[in-house]
Amino acid sequence: MNLNYFLKQDRELAKRKLASAQFLLQELLPDEIKDNNFDECIDLCLSAVEMFKEIKRMHHPEQVVQLHEIATQFLSNGLDVSIVKRPVYES
Repeated sequence: MNLNYFLKQDRELAKRKLASAQFLLQELLPDEIKDNNFDECIDLCLSAVEMFKEIKRMHHPEQVVQLHEIATQFLSNGLDVSIVKRPVYES
């Protein structure tokens, strides 16, 4: 997994969530399938799905990550970098 697509503060969390999801699906799920414990299989899969959803939410294009890092540098130098939106004109 390329961690460059995550904000710096999210990288470690994304890495841990991916490792946890892989553990659920590669280590625990096969044993539950062998034991025909389908309720537990469903629970494990749903847990992995939630982790993948969180990873997807944290995932950004590399350009967004770069812009965020630049904005953080500006902010640390005392420059306020807030989002500027175009005014909405009603006709």
